[in-house]
Amino acid sequence: MFGWEEVVLIVVLAVILLGPEKLADVARTLGRIYGEYQKAKRQLELELIYGMNRDGIEDITRKKLEGVASEFAKSVEELRRLSKP
Repeated sequence: MFGWEEVVLIVVLAVILLGPEKLADVARTLGRIYGEYQKAKRQLELELIYGMNRDGIEDITRKKLEGVASEFAKSVEELRRLSKP
């Protein structure tokens, strides 16, 4: 890993070579690329662990949540029915 001296040297060189105007754009682009990398890495982990892609996991989760929501709605309706005089 890098120490503080190396990080400072890299930042100074980046400011000199890119200029302060372009440095923000480069940092934003690098952040976006890193975010896409993390997303792809997580999707690959899910595929390796569960043997399916992220959309498949989201479908299963959505179906389970819909089942819980329908059971909750039935319970609320029964409570309303029971609470009427």
